[in-house]
Amino acid sequence: MRTSHVGSFPLDYSRENVYRVMRDLWEIGLDAPPYPQLRSFIDIYLQPLVDEGIVLARNGFYFINMDRVEDIRRIRPRILEAEDAIEALRKYGLKFKWLRAPVTGVFTLASRLYIEEDIGRGLYATLLSRKDVVRELLAPYVRSFIDYLLGLGYNIVFLDEPILGVIVGKRRIILGYTEDYIADTINYLLKNVYGEKGIHICGRISNKLFELLASIESLDILNFEFYDTRKNLDIIDHRILEKYDKLLAPGIVSAKRPFVEEMKEIRELLSEVYKLASGRIDLVSGDCGFAGLKDALTDPLQSYYIAIKKLETIVNIVHSMMRIA
Repeated sequence: MRTSHVGSFPLDYSRENVYRVMRDLWEIGLDAPPYPQLRSFIDIYLQPLVDEGIVLARNGFYFINMDRVEDIRRIRPRILEAEDAIEALRKYGLKFKWLRAPVTGVFTLASRLYIEEDIGRGLYATLLSRKDVVRELLAPYVRSFIDYLLGLGYNIVFLDEPILGVIVGKRRIILGYTEDYIADTINYLLKNVYGEKGIHICGRISNKLFELLASIESLDILNFEFYDTRKNLDIIDHRILEKYDKLLAPGIVSAKRPFVEEMKEIRELLSEVYKLASGRIDLVSGDCGFAGLKDALTDPLQSYYIAIKKLETIVNIVHSMMRIA
């Protein structure tokens, strides 16, 4: 049972801050660190399209120029944080065996790309309403980032798809999507990807979404939050995990609350998840990334300190449970 982190930290982007995070994660003994996301997980993946004029960023929203949508094919991926993290390993001799690559998923990116000026129509005004573009252009774009990150040396790929918690409800799937479309798209993204593959979805998970994700052949690990969303405990079904040979990566500390949880509380939560999943647990993390802690306190360094202490608490609890086992 290893420890990991979803991706973000409450620090501004700089190479020095990436170095700092990687050194701190090594110091606390985190098993599978991600490259530290010090910018929005949406901005990181859409900025190359903004730089080329294919997407316009305005007042916190992104608008895609449909007349230039075909130009997405020629965009080359690059993530400064990911390259800085690899450089930190060399510079400071950090010998991590596993490196997690957070990849913002195609459905979530599509949900943030508006094709209409009238954003009042919500998701129906976004690229999600154009399944042809999602499959033919945006999915290959995301896949190019996966190949790029694998080339840098990352060996655990995690798709971050919070919007799937909205698309796939308890009884139905909205916007005309189907289980087969979602599964086929994820399988395309992860086809022939070596190493471990997972998906992270924060917020409430329906039973329908849990079984859908478990059934997707290319996925190995399902990462959900359990601290701030205790209702997710109700969807854990070890029979489904066993049927599809999947592991559960539980989030067991809050990504929203600016304090370090008591070890007893977190140990009890992890023990409950472990029991419900019949031991099919790995890559224990926080509920989500910690970027949301950035404005929780007046001192961003204090917010960062809390984030690191939360992860250290997870490491200590997992190690103590492994010793007992």
